[in-house]
Amino acid sequence: MCERVGRMAFALAWLVACSASTRKLDEAVVYAGPQFELKLVRYHQNLPFHYVGEVFSVQCGSARTAGSPGHTTQEPGWVTLAAGGAIGSQSAAELVERERSHLRVIDDQTLVWIGTGVQVSFDACGRFESWYPWSLPSEWIDPAEKPPYCAPTGSVDCRSQDFEGDREARFEELFVGPEGRVSFIVRSKALLSERGARVESADHGRTWHVEPL
Repeated sequence: MCERVGRMAFALAWLVACSASTRKLDEAVVYAGPQFELKLVRYHQNLPFHYVGEVFSVQCGSARTAGSPGHTTQEPGWVTLAAGGAIGSQSAAELVERERSHLRVIDDQTLVWIGTGVQVSFDACGRFESWYPWSLPSEWIDPAEKPPYCAPTGSVDCRSQDFEGDREARFEELFVGPEGRVSFIVRSKALLSERGARVESADHGRTWHVEPL
């Protein structure tokens, strides 16, 4: 009997694994410059017990990313800047019109992608440094209710949930200057201070300094 149950479990696991699939649908250019290019690629994913439908990823390609490995939703030679669900979308071009607003091209080598956080590259996507609002001191944040599996009652880091929905962070007054200077203001309903906080880096985003406004 145990042997039969084992065979059935193996067959079920094999069936689930074999039914998982990702299929590329189409792509569209977000930005094309002399040193780097951004494109949005749309896929259809079938992940049993998890997700079925369209997804997208925004990918950057340049001479600096040529050696980047590919995976199910990233083509070889490209790096992923953003990804998300796209159920109901009709084309990659349709999504580009929505996602392009997150991009700031500073010059031929420098770009910023603003989403749930701020990502900046000074070398045409070869390297990105990021800052996210949940890295702010906990005493500055009015925490949202979280499931019991989240810390501190559980073991999962769910700090990003403080900045979801109408508490999503807004990034304003972005400045990217010479010698790796970056600064911006972050505001959110999740912050105890309505004025928000100023975030700055003087070393290409490797380290960040924050102060309340």
